Amino acid sequence: MKKKKWYVTLNARARAEILHEDPQVIAVNKPAGILTVPIAGMKSANMKEALDRYLEPQKRRAQTVHRIDRYTSGVVLFAKSTRARTRLMEQFRSHQPARIYLALVRGIPDPPEGELVHYMKRILDGFRNVIVPEGDPEGTKARLHYRVIERFRDTSLIEIALDTGLKNQIRVQLAEIGHPTVGDRHYASDEQEEKLIDRQALHASRLEFHHPSTGDIIGVEAEIPKDFKRLIVYYRKK
Repeated sequence: MKKKKWYVTLNARARAEILHEDPQVIAVNKPAGILTVPIAGMKSANMKEALDRYLEPQKRRAQTVHRIDRYTSGVVLFAKSTRARTRLMEQFRSHQPARIYLALVRGIPDPPEGELVHYMKRILDGFRNVIVPEGDPEGTKARLHYRVIERFRDTSLIEIALDTGLKNQIRVQLAEIGHPTVGDRHYASDEQEEKLIDRQALHASRLEFHHPSTGDIIGVEAEIPKDFKRLIVYYRKK
């Protein structure tokens, strides 16, 4: 018997599946195009306010633990209490949670499995992060591990374990090694020509963390969205 799915309504056209909920935490599968949290001056749909509405009957509010990019889909975790948020944020600051992503990238990374370490800093021009030399006083260390899980003719599906969690980190590091994420118009100008997907092909597929009350390991997985699936099918046939 299939387990019933529960959803949070975002707007008239979008909703987010609830992946895990208990008295202390709630994790959802955020659709691409939806903000994790509100931005001042913008009225765009966001997970934080949608969850606040959902949690009203429980007399709770969603408390932000971490974020993923607006046009990245996948797992986002929120706390339901200040105590739970504090404990979860301590885990994220020390890079304890396992954060697994899937990305479709240009080319075939060589070697097919490895670690990427760069130093990044935020610049105002284009509101983006850029790679800087090690030792730059404004640079922050960025580290991830990747593994090619399927090769196509001129693209690859890779799995990424994110160690640090800087803004746009995965997209910046992949572009730096010559394997930009398909559809990422912000960090790869050639992707302006991509017509099959209107956002970066990046999905936060799995998150593992210690429950803030019990200490038990909680693992949640988010199904790949339809636009990403269509892209994979296309490149398999190409």
